[in-house]
Amino acid sequence: MPLPISRAGSARLLFPRAALGACIFVGMERDTRARALTDDQRFNYFPASPLAVVSWIFDGTIHMVEERGTDGVPVLGPPLPRLFLTGPQRRPFASWSPGPVQVLSVAFYPEALARLTGAGADQLVDRVRPLEEVASGLFLTACRSLFDHGADGEPFLRLEEGLEPLWSGPRPRDARAAPLLGDWLRTLAAKAVLSRAGHGVRQIQRRIKIATGQSQRDLQLFARVEEAVVRASATRDGTPLDLAALAGDAGFADQSHMGRDIRRVTGLSPGRLDERVAKDEAFWFYRLIGESLGGR
Repeated sequence: MPLPISRAGSARLLFPRAALGACIFVGMERDTRARALTDDQRFNYFPASPLAVVSWIFDGTIHMVEERGTDGVPVLGPPLPRLFLTGPQRRPFASWSPGPVQVLSVAFYPEALARLTGAGADQLVDRVRPLEEVASGLFLTACRSLFDHGADGEPFLRLEEGLEPLWSGPRPRDARAAPLLGDWLRTLAAKAVLSRAGHGVRQIQRRIKIATGQSQRDLQLFARVEEAVVRASATRDGTPLDLAALAGDAGFADQSHMGRDIRRVTGLSPGRLDERVAKDEAFWFYRLIGESLGGR
């Protein structure tokens, strides 16, 4: 059975079995059917991310927030399909549901999803598309099969069972209980260095961008911000954050450097982000990640 490591209200993270540890980063379930949420609480705020995410909507409706109008009212896109792919996103984004939802989202390493679908990672960046526009064959069949039994019977487990025979990539011996983007980035860099196609800095950077659709510099930014968010969650005690100390511990040059990077990935300053994560239901994703990874 998949192991729920942490819960944040109506959400939980699910980590893959060892055989798929180099394919799936993490699974995430969100079920608000038993909760009475206001319109504002039904927003879902997410950071920019280098990962590709496949999502199954088992119950309810979700819209992407396309922009904020001049009066501050969000402009919503059309309802998302029941099975869709969110490619790596270079800017923070948000979604909204008009009522309760039950959703499974699975984050894949972009180079792994490219192997499974045949779509280059660069074709997925900043895209939100029905999965059938990107994938076909056995992978699409395995994904669609989760709807056969609805969300009952652990759909994440059924997905793992369907994907394991298809995954021909690396199979690490030990599953990582709580993966970090920094771990992945170091693995990517090591693979690029060991490639026979050349060992110059630019050649290594080019191979990383081909594999992920994003530059090594941007990937390093994601890893630094993740480290800061995790550390902030681990030290959250209701008092204001010591931002200077957090910047040093998370590997930033200084507090200003951290502020710029966090704003780029999340859309908010470090202090404002910490306040929203602590008090705002719509920032449940940040809480879930911080609580799950903060004990590493």
